[in-house]
Amino acid sequence: MPLVFRSMKKDEDDLPTVEQSSNGLGVRMAVDIDVDGQGNVMMNGKGMSVAPSWRKLPIYRIPRRLRDKIPKARGSNSVYCFKYGAGPFVQGAFAAGLELVPDSSTHGCVVPAQTTLLAQFERDLADTRGGWQIDES
Repeated sequence: MPLVFRSMKKDEDDLPTVEQSSNGLGVRMAVDIDVDGQGNVMMNGKGMSVAPSWRKLPIYRIPRRLRDKIPKARGSNSVYCFKYGAGPFVQGAFAAGLELVPDSSTHGCVVPAQTTLLAQFERDLADTRGGWQIDES
């Protein structure tokens, strides 16, 4: 399972907030993913954006409170840098029903492992919630 990072809001239990937003554990239709007429997520490489390190997130996604480490950080302090997994940032299985598809050395997408309904993809992403940990070191 690849090691990935994503900045997200957190709930009171210090785990990511599950929601359809750029700052949640989820995806936005027509922005992060495309859906066909049957409600299936299109297998076109689009999905939930992640990076191989929180330092490689776009500066507008890194919380301003981390400017001591990334001087140009300008993200909201309401998000936290979360990590998930432990392996190399390469294409492969991510979690049940999910796959990581890197599109560069600094960005990748978590996508469905096979054609699936949007609702199932969202459940599969939400099912990873317990494995995410805050890491801003």
